[in-house]
This record gives sequence, structure tokens and C-alpha cells, in this order.
Amino acid sequence: MTQQPFSQEPFLVSGLHGDQILGARSNQQDSFSILAGEDALVLLLADGMGGYSGGELASLAAVNGFTRTFERENRHSPGKRMKAAVVAANEEVRAARKKRGTDDDMGTTLVGAWIGPEGLRWVSVGDSLLLLIREEKMFLLNTLHQYSTELEQMVEEGSISREEALSHPSRHSLTSALMGKEVPLVDLHDECFPLLPGDRLLVASDGVGPYLDSLGPAGMRYLSLLSAEELVRSVLDGIGRDGAPNQDNATLICVEITGA
Repeated sequence: MTQQPFSQEPFLVSGLHGDQILGARSNQQDSFSILAGEDALVLLLADGMGGYSGGELASLAAVNGFTRTFERENRHSPGKRMKAAVVAANEEVRAARKKRGTDDDMGTTLVGAWIGPEGLRWVSVGDSLLLLIREEKMFLLNTLHQYSTELEQMVEEGSISREEALSHPSRHSLTSALMGKEVPLVDLHDECFPLLPGDRLLVASDGVGPYLDSLGPAGMRYLSLLSAEELVRSVLDGIGRDGAPNQDNATLICVEITGA
């Protein structure tokens, strides 16, 4: 875990912190890593699924596969490197599944956020979150590969009601994941997204989402004033205090952007 300041123009990453909790689960199936290069950072998070230890193995395999390929392909653009790294992560999951020989549902989500001199690029598969806190408001940046997205489209088309969409039993089912097979959907954002002084960039597993959604304007205003380490600690401590009986593993990485 990297916490020292990371300088780059035209902004400065003055805070960087990541941590996780078990929630109500008996083992940790989230994996995360922070890669620091000479002129860029990469934040990685994978949320595994598949049996008691299958998710743990899948998420770790994905992070390791992504990391090795991203670091090896350093002659290429960030977008090409991330695209190749996702393929490698999926292959690493396939190898882990083959070695294990069980758990047909073994797989993982993945988010990779690249922060460089021009701003932010990302790649994601599944429903882990890439969030931006800016001017006391929170924005979802990546596309979530959940059936809820298709249900919302059905609502817009008038084929189902909003009440039916919100109560659909498969609403939170994944429509894409790394399972060592063909990956149906990949959100690769190669066009640079500008970051501004005061931004907080968050990478989070879906176990963090409900708590962040529950925060009103005052809560979001509070988070926007915290350092990266304080923000991560505040959110994870809040999840722990709530003590939801089905609380998933929760992992959060925060980068704080300040003026150069």
C-alpha cells in the first residue's frame, strides 16, 4: 500500500490510501493493489465470487495477471496496456479455475484506474465502483455491468414499470465478469478524463456502495473535506458501525487531488 505524496503536473496526488474489512463474511474475497510508476498510478480492485475460497482465489489471480501484463507492456499507450492486462487477468482466472477443478461460478469483477499527467483513464468489468467526489457531490464514472442497467432501459422503453424494475429478483445480477471465458462487456475509457484540485477519486467494491448511497448532502460535504486516509477510515468504520447482517466484504481506495 502506497501512502507517500505522488507528484505530477498539472496536479499533485497528495493523499493515497486503501483498506478493507470483512463485513459479515468469514473470509476476504476482495483483492486490491496500488501500482506506482515514474509518471502514473494504477489503482486495482477485484471483488471475487465462487464458493468459500473460490472468490478469494479469483480476485487475487485477476490482480496478479493484470499487474504483470500492465508492467510488461510499458511501451504501449495506457489504453492498450489496460486492454491487454484485462485479457491477461481473465486468463489468470481461467488457470485458477482449472487448477481448482470446481466452482463453476468462480470469477471476479475488476476495476483498473490509471492516473497520469493528463488525468484519468480506466477499465472495468462487473459492478465494482469508480467514483468521483467533486464539489461535495459524488459521481459514478464507470459503467456497471448489472442487469439493473437493462431493466432501466426497459423502463424507458415502457415495457416494464419502474416498480417492477426495482423489485426484480435479478436486478443486481452481473452481466459481465472475469471467469476465464469470453468476457461479454468491458468498459474501457481510453479518453482522458480531467481531474481537478480538490477531487477525491474512489475505487470501491460493491460492499461500500450502500453506505455511500445512504449519505446525504451533509455526509458528502464531510467526506469532501477529509484526507484520503481519513476518508477511507471514516467510510469503513461507518460500515462497521451499521453492522448490516448481510454486509459484504468492503474495500476502498481513495486518491486525493490537490493543486500543484
